[in-house]
Amino acid sequence: MSTLPCLTKIACTIGPACWQQEQIVELAQNGMAVARVNMSHGGPKDHLRIYRDIRKATEHLPWPVAIMADTRGVEIRTGDVVNPIAITKGQQVLFRPSSQHSVQSNDTIIEVGYDNFAEDVREAETILLDNGALSFDVVDIRKDGCVVAKAKQDGSIGSRRHINLPGADINLPSVTELDMEDIARAAEAGVDIVALSFIRRASDIVPVRALLQGRNSRMHLCAKIETRQAVDNLEEILAVVDSVMVARGDLGAEVPFEHLPVIQDRIVRLCRQHGKPVIVATHMLLSMTEHPLPTRAEVTDVAHAAYQRTDCTMLSDETAGGKHPALCLGAMTRILNATEDELRRQALPLDLALRDEADNRASAAVEASQSPEVRAIVVTGRTGATALRISRCRPLVPIVACSEDAIVARHLQMAYGVVPLTMSFEGSFADVTERSIACATEAGVLSAGDRIVIVSDIETAGEPAPSIQLRTA
Repeated sequence: MSTLPCLTKIACTIGPACWQQEQIVELAQNGMAVARVNMSHGGPKDHLRIYRDIRKATEHLPWPVAIMADTRGVEIRTGDVVNPIAITKGQQVLFRPSSQHSVQSNDTIIEVGYDNFAEDVREAETILLDNGALSFDVVDIRKDGCVVAKAKQDGSIGSRRHINLPGADINLPSVTELDMEDIARAAEAGVDIVALSFIRRASDIVPVRALLQGRNSRMHLCAKIETRQAVDNLEEILAVVDSVMVARGDLGAEVPFEHLPVIQDRIVRLCRQHGKPVIVATHMLLSMTEHPLPTRAEVTDVAHAAYQRTDCTMLSDETAGGKHPALCLGAMTRILNATEDELRRQALPLDLALRDEADNRASAAVEASQSPEVRAIVVTGRTGATALRISRCRPLVPIVACSEDAIVARHLQMAYGVVPLTMSFEGSFADVTERSIACATEAGVLSAGDRIVIVSDIETAGEPAPSIQLRTA
């Protein structure tokens, strides 16, 4: 029996700690709505195998699991080293592009796999390694493409460590040729969502959208917000993508850490206003990669996302490589459920602009669901648009979205509160409505006698008319 998902959904990263069939099934049965595959790890054959395994493991569950492929994106990394390079506070080092092997120095040399490093450093406030585990002040930018810098703390540098240049607009395409190849393979494999790393502006999305259209792919695009440029250009990015991820790892290195909570809340609020699902990701329960219980700060972090009525929270290393994947998912589920129970007790109004008549109907359905006796809102629709509008209004009961399109159902797994089900739409509007109630009951979302709000079309003398009805299951 599958556990009814929380209103705020949960995405789990699939990796070595949980990629056996029975482990994927366990995660799906206990609240995983989205299975994320990080394409930074493994090769094309590995990714295709994992896509197939996820689909096979979840095909007989009451509701679907969406598959998300997460691109590598443009990255600046240090070179390979035999042993980690020890660094002491105040030590002067030389960042040398890998192509400049002939350049020698008395300073410790750190190779960088990016020839234009010196040019981009001019715009940067500092040089960060490993999301801020080590930072360096720039001392000199040399004509030969090397950069002299001074360490601000002790540490060590291993192979292929990630480099951030806060404030710099990196002179590389956000979506690389390798990303485009990965995206094409993911589309061919029937992946539902692709998360695009290091998106900076709306124009970065254009070639990806063109690629998918050329292949007749309906794969959704999720922009990962992890640069200052993306934060500044969020409104234009929202206009061309299907969803957004607050990728707090790199974003936390790009902006002063004290600003990150405010930026996160602003992104969530803007996504809700635009009706675009939003995921909050990175380090949500990181201590549980080793320990069976989360820290109090992590519990508060997850609860805050639920208070903001975020569409989805994400587990990364916690499930992909940690010791306790199922415990992590269980912990996140418990936190979300407890927070959502409190939201129901408070019943706080949501400040949301209604844009048109369809929004007004969605708001009316949510208002009707606020009666204590109502257990769910049941929606029938082929495209999922009505379910997304209702989700935007953030009801505190599940939205059972019935569609005859399996792809639409999987896409809806990103949306707050939506439990997507597939069924036939044959027969009259009344037949479809009755079938949707039976489908929700069979899936275990409803029980006989539950009070529900039905949003569907009804027969009229002219065109079918949308209706909102209060019914008993």
